[in-house]
Amino acid sequence: MKTVKLIVYGTLMSGERNHRFCRNAVSINPCTITGTLYDTGYGFPAFVPEGENTVAAELIEIPFEDWEAVDRLEGYPRLYDRLMFPAKLADGMDTTGWVYVMHNLPERAQVIESGSWKEYRHG
Repeated sequence: MKTVKLIVYGTLMSGERNHRFCRNAVSINPCTITGTLYDTGYGFPAFVPEGENTVAAELIEIPFEDWEAVDRLEGYPRLYDRLMFPAKLADGMDTTGWVYVMHNLPERAQVIESGSWKEYRHG
């Protein structure tokens, strides 16, 4: 089976409202990425690859045929672009995966200082 590795940092993470789009995941591994995480003010976050903050994420490997549905959810390529991006797994190993990056942050976007969408949303 052909798969694709996504780095997710918000509503696609396990336990979050859009994780159902990854229900056929082959694997899910905690990881971190470097950049800045924002609350867009619309109920979902945005990642920008600038900055030196540690952002909590998951490396999710999904069947290739599920990628199109995730692209639609993420508004790719209109709202988000996707980049192959480095990540560090919980065991310290380096890896890469596709991460969705917002084209233009809303004016009301606020930095999530903790770098964790789950912590920010759920305390």
